[in-house]
Amino acid sequence: MSEPEKPPEQLTEHRAAVRDGRIVLDSPVHWPDGTQLVVRLAEPESPSADDIGLVIIAGFGLAGRWIADIFDRHGIRYCIVDQNPKTVATQRELGRTAVEGDISDPQTLEKAGIAEASILALTIPDEQAVLRAVATARQLRPAIYIVARTTYASAGLEATRLGADDVIKAEHAVARQFYEMLQRKLATRP
Repeated sequence: MSEPEKPPEQLTEHRAAVRDGRIVLDSPVHWPDGTQLVVRLAEPESPSADDIGLVIIAGFGLAGRWIADIFDRHGIRYCIVDQNPKTVATQRELGRTAVEGDISDPQTLEKAGIAEASILALTIPDEQAVLRAVATARQLRPAIYIVARTTYASAGLEATRLGADDVIKAEHAVARQFYEMLQRKLATRP
């Protein structure tokens, strides 16, 4: 009888640095020898919270929460914009700045602080609202860095055309995830 397969270790990110020509993780892990990794280079220096200023996070689902976690760890101010009144109320109770409204509405963007914001992270799953928000934000604050979420590559191209600086396309993320998982599976074949 064969041993039951162990569930795969959850995908996580770890900080690391190159030392003496080797990649050294900053935290211990319990991976077996030969574990395959995908390595992505990070920016060498992070700007300070003062350099960043205010960030607007549109949508407070999983992506928005992960972004907020990054900003919390770096002491960067942000404003959450969400259409769910319960989400907004909960975040306010937790001491976070939050605005209820449609991110593509100029008045909502103004309440969120677009006049002083340096980054707009559009994490909402509504592609049409994302496209409208990109166009509106670019008009209200031409120098703002806009990162947008889309489902399809075609909507990502449109977001770029409207002024998004970077676009995260769900279909590309899914394809990459499949690629990485299957690559790991093939690497562990006997």
